[in-house]
Amino acid sequence: MAESKTVDKYEEQKQALEKIKNGLATGVRILANRDSCPYCKAMEGAYSFEDVPLLPHEECSHPDGCRCFYAPILDRFGP
Repeated sequence: MAESKTVDKYEEQKQALEKIKNGLATGVRILANRDSCPYCKAMEGAYSFEDVPLLPHEECSHPDGCRCFYAPILDRFGP
C-alpha cells in the first residue's frame, strides 16, 4: 500500500510540473513545509525546467514522507 501511495505522489507531482511547464512559467520553485526534513528544506528553491528534481524526494526522512510541491515562477509577467 505504501508503494502505491508513493507512485500516486510521483504521478501527481509529474502532472503538476507538466502544467507549470505548459503554462506561462519561466521556471519552477520547490516549496517545503515548515516542519519538513533537512533534505527537503535544503532542496527548497528555484530551478530551471531542465534542472528541477523530481518530487517526492526519495531522500526525505519525515515520518509522513515528502510533502514538497512545485510552484510556477512568473517573473516575466505582471499586471
